[in-house]
Amino acid sequence: MGFLSGIVNFILYIVNIVFLIVGILLIVLGSIMLSDLSHFDAAGDGTNTNTIPICVTVLGALIFIVSFFGCYGIFRQSACMTGAYTSMVFVLFILQLVLTCWVFVNRSAFLGDMANLVNLLWDSKSFSAMGVLEETFDCCGDTSYTNYNNIGVAIPGTCCGYLDRQTTCSTPSVYQSKPGCSAKFEEFWDKNMDIIRWSGLGLCIFELIVFMIAGALTNCMRTQNAGRQVYA
Repeated sequence: MGFLSGIVNFILYIVNIVFLIVGILLIVLGSIMLSDLSHFDAAGDGTNTNTIPICVTVLGALIFIVSFFGCYGIFRQSACMTGAYTSMVFVLFILQLVLTCWVFVNRSAFLGDMANLVNLLWDSKSFSAMGVLEETFDCCGDTSYTNYNNIGVAIPGTCCGYLDRQTTCSTPSVYQSKPGCSAKFEEFWDKNMDIIRWSGLGLCIFELIVFMIAGALTNCMRTQNAGRQVYA
């Protein structure tokens, strides 16, 4: 294998090592989240709190598998494994491209989905999740503090800046001036939409470059192995 191919080979190998570690960390993080959040199931608030940890774990597993194929294929100079890795990267590129294009084209629909997510949490009476939103985005209720009054629930402490929802919120002027969490959550995504879209596009370009490099290395390995009559 030539000097330039060797350099590219090494760089791609290091990149996959990094992503392999990232995949492992995500799997560990997802497992810890599953363990820590499992006690919320006993609260019976109508929401499956395991959804996000499971998504993190699955994402970590996918990254780990793809990176493993890349590391192993490059390390063993296996055209078969590297070819499988190239195919996986191409599939990820297509999926990422479709998702990025959807976000570019359907900005309003995406923002609407984010607001509807908060509405869904409120309708399912997921007050634990609402507390997290109220602490993070400095908001109160779904559309306003009156949502709590309408269902006969006392204004929680998170509407007044307390970490504990059970703390009495005795200062009406504080929570009455706060907007609803659905509007604040939608506003957050609206402000960061350009970052999300261009980051997604940058990731697509990165995946395309990796795909082209991996494909070139696969062809190089097959040519070299054929010349030596070694079958990967």
